Amino acid sequence: MRLVHQVVVLSLALTLASSTAWPRCNQNCPERRTISVNGTGTVTADAELAIVRVGYKLYGPDAKTVYATATETSNAIMQALIAAGFEKSAIESTSQVLQHSQPFEWDSYPLDSPERKGRQFTATQGWVIRVKPDEAAKALDTAINAGANESGWIQWIVNEPTALEAQASAKAMANAHIIAEQTAQKAGVPLGHLVSTSENQGMSAYNGPIAGMAGMGSGMAGGIGAVDMVTVNNQPLAINSRRVVFSVSVYAVFAIE
Repeated sequence: MRLVHQVVVLSLALTLASSTAWPRCNQNCPERRTISVNGTGTVTADAELAIVRVGYKLYGPDAKTVYATATETSNAIMQALIAAGFEKSAIESTSQVLQHSQPFEWDSYPLDSPERKGRQFTATQGWVIRVKPDEAAKALDTAINAGANESGWIQWIVNEPTALEAQASAKAMANAHIIAEQTAQKAGVPLGHLVSTSENQGMSAYNGPIAGMAGMGSGMAGGIGAVDMVTVNNQPLAINSRRVVFSVSVYAVFAIE
């Protein structure tokens, strides 16, 4: 029994020693002989497609009235876009909602006022229009002049982003390698092979809504009369296509030989 007890004690001592020895390992330990760096790469390209978001928001005293106004506005926008030469297949519905208005949309008006009574129900509808970049201004102008009083978001994209993403990734990896080499030279150690890497990708090419247009409107008219704010001398807004930017950041770990 005494022999068994000694063996157990010895085994426990060895286990504790092995579990507590690794924190005292110095920088010469194999698992510590690495250099970790961050690298970035960016590629830009001209947009090949513009996704224009248009829509409206209308108010009415009851559901039936605001729905009738919304139907008229909805069809006017669609007819105007098609008459302007945009294919119906390029116009996609994104949302359509008829509901009670939120209190903040009418509670600032006096009790029994026409404005308060005229804001009890809300109708909203939205579309995206896929067009060539140089047609974005025309699409937006056409929709707004037809009654789309909540419009202006534009996303600029390329048709085949995979190749550009690969270029940005390669640039990021090359950047990480340069940084790792510089770090190794400063430390006076030879840089070894790549141990591991991970990356994050991102794309940016987006314009926000037109200031003053989102949420514009009052009563059943829904602000359609304010469209003159957007078109000046029968010319649409001056909108230039943004360049699409692909950005990749990598976290790379290199061995030290």
